[in-house]
Formats: sequence, C-alpha cells, structure tokens
Amino acid sequence: MGIGGSGLAGVAQIAKAYGFSVSGCDLAIDTPYIDKVKKAGISVFSGHDASHIADADLVAVSPAIFYQSDNHPETALARKKGILIKWQQFLGEYLHHGKFLICIAGTHGKSTTSALAGLVLEAAGLDPTVEVGATVPVWYNNVRIGKGKYFISEADEYHDNFASYHPEIIILNNIELDHPEYFGTFEKILESYLRFIKNIKPGGTLIFNANSSGNLELIKLLSGQITDKKLVLVSYNYFDVKNEMLSPDKTKFEYQGKKYELKIPGRHNIENALGIIELANVLNINFLNLNSALKLFSGIGRRLELLGGKKGIKIYDDYANHPTAFMATIQAVRQLNPDSRVWAVIEPHTFSRLRAVLPQLPASVRGADHVIFSKIYASREQDPGDFSGADISAAAKHPDSRYIPEFPAIIDYLHSHSHTGDVILVMGSGQSYKLSRQILENI
Repeated sequence: MGIGGSGLAGVAQIAKAYGFSVSGCDLAIDTPYIDKVKKAGISVFSGHDASHIADADLVAVSPAIFYQSDNHPETALARKKGILIKWQQFLGEYLHHGKFLICIAGTHGKSTTSALAGLVLEAAGLDPTVEVGATVPVWYNNVRIGKGKYFISEADEYHDNFASYHPEIIILNNIELDHPEYFGTFEKILESYLRFIKNIKPGGTLIFNANSSGNLELIKLLSGQITDKKLVLVSYNYFDVKNEMLSPDKTKFEYQGKKYELKIPGRHNIENALGIIELANVLNINFLNLNSALKLFSGIGRRLELLGGKKGIKIYDDYANHPTAFMATIQAVRQLNPDSRVWAVIEPHTFSRLRAVLPQLPASVRGADHVIFSKIYASREQDPGDFSGADISAAAKHPDSRYIPEFPAIIDYLHSHSHTGDVILVMGSGQSYKLSRQILENI
C-alpha cells in the first residue's frame, strides 16, 4: 500500500523475485517507480479499496500512512485481520532472512553509500541484492536483485524503521537531529540508534564515521553494553584524508596510503567513500575492484542531478532537506561550477524539521549567491499557523534571501533575474522535483 514510493516499490520487486505473490495500490499512479513495479509483473491498483486485500496474507504499508489517515479501507480491514505490517518489518523479517545483511544508516548519505556499497560488491563478483531509496542509473532502478548471499539495505531511523533489521555489518555515516515530530529530542534519536546497533549479530562489525559528533555520542553509550556480542568497531575520519583535490570533473584523495578517485563532487562524498573503503577492507575486496567502482560511480537520482541547461543556465535537482545537506550540496555545486552564480531554491520539508534546525540555517546557505524559499511542504504534518517559509527566509540571514511561496512565481522570478552562466540548484524532498523540471522548461 503506497507502492509508488521508492521504499515500497523496491521491496515489492524483491518480494516478487523471491517468490511472493505481490500486488499494490497507490493514490498516485505516475510516480518514478510505478513503471518499474509493473514491469516486474506486479498488479497495481489506483486508489484505495478493501477489495484490494481480499486474498492478502500480509498488508505492508509505509509508516507515513498512519500520520496521513488511519481510516483507509485497506488498513482498517488489515488491522482487523491482524495482517497489517510496516514494509520495513516485512523486509527485515522475510526478505533479509538467510542473507548476510549490510545496513547503511545515518542522517545523511544513506542512499549514495548504499548504492556505492552495491556497486563495489557487484564489481567484486559477489552478486548482491541491494535496496536503495533512490534510482541508481546503472541499474535503471532503486533495487538490484542478485543471487549472492549479500543483501545491502538502506536503514532509515524514522519511526524506528530499522528496528526489524539484524545485520552482520552496519555503516553509520553520521547522526544529527532530524524527524523531531517523531523523536522529539536528540536523546531519543540516540536511543533508537542504540537499539539498532544492539541488533548486530554476534561478531558483527560497526563501521562508523568518527568525524560525526553524534556518532561519537552513540559510541560512548554503546561502550560496554554489548561486549558479549564481540562487536568489532571500525572507524574512519575525513581528517585522515591526504592530498585532496576537488576539481569540476573529479575528486581525488589519498587514504591509508592508497589513491582513490571519484566522479561525484563534494567532501561529503569523500566521507561516504571512506565508509565503503572500510567495508571493502572488512570483506577482503581487492583494491582494483574497489577503486574501479568508485571511479565509475556517477551518483544516484535526485542527488545533485544535472537535469540540463537552457540559455547557458544549468539546472540541478537534489533531495536535500536539512541544513547540513544544503551546505554540502551547495559546496558540491561550487566545485562543479567554480565561476558561476549559484541560486539555491529550497522547498522546506515539514514545519517541525525546519523549526528545530533553524539556528543552523545561516551557515548552510552562505555559499549561495541568491536564496529562494518556497512555502513549506507539510508532508504528514498540519500547518501550526505560526511558522512559514517567510520565517525561514528571515532566519537564513542571507543578503539576498527571499520568500516566494508558489512555484509559478518562483519560475517567473528566475526567468527575469537569472543570466547566462548561472546555476540554479533546487533542493527539497517534497514536490520540488517538479519545480526543478518546470524551471528547466520555462527559464
């Protein structure tokens, strides 16, 4: 239920390949993932109706459904039958079974790191199954279904979604305050991650970014709590990188005496790669397979995705919805376009998230020449009535920050004020992917 979303679409395809009889429904029938689901031979119904689950043994749903409405006919009937389950629980209890599970967790970089892990294992001939929250261009999909023993899953903390996963290896990119509408406090986030880490199988490995203060707080809490599992801790740190060279066409760096190269820009992607290098060390994957995969990786959908250009103006689309991600993405655009004026167009995602991280906003957008904030995409939340995109724009304290609530007005403004040589970077995880494409069409 909600099969048009990236998570459910991917899990549905894996379930089908594993021999399950799968069907699904969604209010939206034009998402980027629907065609992939249909091509896998999965029936997709439009809208909601109790008849959709007449013969179902399980009804797998996104936790977001419980925030939007608890009165869907499918969920009401499934709850009555005792067959309602989150898709993450279905993934953990059914599809991960019997596999060597590698989970990629953290506030930022999960999708990119999961894709990189899958490509490295693929290059090494290990034929992994991979589940990612975004499209990986070389697979034309957000899943890769392999026959090997390895299963790589993007592990999301929201709603404790990763609670049903029991991995052999976890890569932990970073931990920051996020999803305040669910967790409330940073301490609650740490508690959620701690429970997840305790799910590692005996003798398993936690690979963590030691340059994340949130990670270090978690390691302190972890100390001594699960020594009976003989957990192996492997750390990496951006400050151990040497001879870093960021240029428009590539990123080069040296780590542990070996030289690496990335096609994807940004220092945050170096950090993502460090976790993968340590994973390769743990799995004894040779350097040639590792570095060839890193060199060839061109990124994933909606992560600094160049949509195209018109009148000498480039349009990028990115999923960023948090100040840390805004800053990293603007920095990466600067690397790719060192001589361009940069427009950062941000669709704020949820009232609670932006209100909670408002103090971080000025530093996060400082690297852009011009900043535009649209109205807030509420997602699963209700408008509190006392906080809007205008407040966010004011809090940014940028010399050229403005609030333009509606997409058509943003397009009109950019049409009048952008010039040849400019870069327009659209960021957000709501409807902004439509805005970026509309800008490209109408600039």
